[in-house]
Amino acid sequence: MQAVVLTKPRQVSIEEVAEPQLQATTDVLLRLSSTAICGTDLHIYEGRLGGGERMVIGHEPLGVVERVGSDLVNVRVGDRVTVPTHICCGFCPNCVHGFWAQCLTTNPGKAGAAYGYPGMGGYTGAQAELLRVPFGDANCLRLPGEPGDSWEHDFVLLADALPTAFHATELTRVREGDIVVIYGAGAIGLLTAMCAYMRGAAQVFVVDAIPERLDKAGELGAVPIDMREGDAADRILEQLARERTGIAWRGEEANLGATVCIDAIGFQARDPHDYSVEKPTTVIDDLARIVAPKGRLGIIGVFLDSDPRARDEAAQHGEYLIPWGTLFKKGVTIGMGRDDDKRYNDHLRDSIVRGRINPSAIVSHRLPLRDAADAFTKFDARSDGYIKVVLEP
Repeated sequence: MQAVVLTKPRQVSIEEVAEPQLQATTDVLLRLSSTAICGTDLHIYEGRLGGGERMVIGHEPLGVVERVGSDLVNVRVGDRVTVPTHICCGFCPNCVHGFWAQCLTTNPGKAGAAYGYPGMGGYTGAQAELLRVPFGDANCLRLPGEPGDSWEHDFVLLADALPTAFHATELTRVREGDIVVIYGAGAIGLLTAMCAYMRGAAQVFVVDAIPERLDKAGELGAVPIDMREGDAADRILEQLARERTGIAWRGEEANLGATVCIDAIGFQARDPHDYSVEKPTTVIDDLARIVAPKGRLGIIGVFLDSDPRARDEAAQHGEYLIPWGTLFKKGVTIGMGRDDDKRYNDHLRDSIVRGRINPSAIVSHRLPLRDAADAFTKFDARSDGYIKVVLEP
């Protein structure tokens, strides 16, 4: 079969690789109709995550079941399904308690496994024609419709991007009337804005520096803030102050700020004074200023515990200077980490089917698998309007 193979940092090729086979009686073999490129794939592509070792990458699949193991109960040949990025067994203590991303079975000796992800179990990635899915009953989410229909791009985002975005709103308990500030207008940041509005947020600000991304944020109803046009935190606080004048908010000046702040960028944040320079603490520094007293802060942008290519020694070891004093004084609640995607994907599926959310609005390109190398180059450069890319095997 054909697959996208990382051959070295910043180089992928389309190669013929061995087709996966059923290895256990609980396995499923999935023929893919779509597979997406994620921002995390770029961390691997750049050699920041895993060092650029040769591997089939990708972790956002959608397709049709082609073969099933003899012990499958709930999944049948011909079913249209997606599967979570994080591979779960369904029966270990963490899975039983809903912590699917920290499964204790699928990556022995560690907590958590994933497709096409260094250090997470060695599973072949999903940017290919076929994918082996372990523990098929636990992992496969059945879907209506058929390949190529109007839900194709919505459903492929159920593997990772949409549950991750919803996880951000769960960590921060977004509710009616919230003012939400999101740093990052990539796929996750844009989908987080969608989820925040679905949960009743009154206003959403999205901060980025890429014009096409900011335009998309505006199309979704958010207030786009270009970080290159001046101090983003100051501008947001100034706008909130202008909007909260008059007798209704008399005496509330000390409470100014956003009730919810979300970091959807992570360790590759940029220095607002020189966008070419990486500065991982940019976002947390700004959000500590923006968040209101007793506000909620969610961190879903990836941070690494080992990053030899980072600019400074502390960051190479996953250590960052955080404004804990400011956050403590404000009494901010903080949540972070990988999403337990299986916890959310069924009701997000139903929200898509019922028209409550339209995640495919952020898909910018659908390309054949053979164009993956060019897609990675442009996506990595954030050029030509590449926001979210779906490949067709």
